[in-house]
Amino acid sequence: MKFILSILFGCIFLQGFSQNYYDILNLTYTNTLQNDFETSNAQTTVEELGLEFNFPIIINEKTVLLTGLFANRTQLSLDANRPGSNLNVLGMNFGVNTIINDRWSATYMVFAKLAADKITLSKADLQLALLSLFTNKKRDDLKYRYGVYANTEKYGVIVVPIFGLYYVSSNKKFEADLNLPIVGDINYKIGQKLWLGLKFDGLGTTYNLNDQNYSVDGAYVSKISNEIVTYLRFQLSKSIYLNTKIGYAISRNYDVYDGNDKVNLALGPIYFGDHRTRLNERFKDGAIFKIELLYRLHFD
Repeated sequence: MKFILSILFGCIFLQGFSQNYYDILNLTYTNTLQNDFETSNAQTTVEELGLEFNFPIIINEKTVLLTGLFANRTQLSLDANRPGSNLNVLGMNFGVNTIINDRWSATYMVFAKLAADKITLSKADLQLALLSLFTNKKRDDLKYRYGVYANTEKYGVIVVPIFGLYYVSSNKKFEADLNLPIVGDINYKIGQKLWLGLKFDGLGTTYNLNDQNYSVDGAYVSKISNEIVTYLRFQLSKSIYLNTKIGYAISRNYDVYDGNDKVNLALGPIYFGDHRTRLNERFKDGAIFKIELLYRLHFD
């Protein structure tokens, strides 16, 4: 889910509450070097293709509807002794951004997605998420954000408190957009159409396994990957941008669990009542490479 949330956090634009742009389209390709499994001699790459389409509908000067579609496919080997797998996501989001007063705005979002190795229109593949986010405008160049994100993952419910800020320097060259612990982005304009940046992505996700032989009760994948990347952003035209990223995935896990193996509650990265038994062999952390193509709608 983090690939759509990182776009959403930059989409609250009315009356100067945040950036004066909105990312309509985002196409992302990710690949890794060969990653060694922890105990065997096998290796795997992680190859990912993601697409997000977001469309704002302006109702009036205080209210904007936020709609979107997103899809993602990851190819990798979940276990050293098994063939490669595809992990797929197909979803949509709907919400509203509203101006409360000259200091506060609020965003409420609902996400519905199907996440599985082989997507079916079944309850087992379906996940529902909610996001509430409040933005407090301290100055034209500084805003604070407070919110909560909750999702019905395959292991149970996860709740993530969000604390963030948006800051842009007076010369418009430095920008910080933090919504922790999910995403964080800082960048500096080093040329007329060139930026240098650093980004953190830290929210995991889960996938139902429909085509598997790990357990008679079914199984699911729990992905955790804390990614830190540095990037160069190139402005190819007024609205089209290209990001080239290189970084490292820390504590990266694609763990497989029995479908009945749950936790009591996940509060951010803390899992309460987690006595699950992993069914596959992990592979090690490693470098990641990304290319992103953005279509950005400007309001200045």
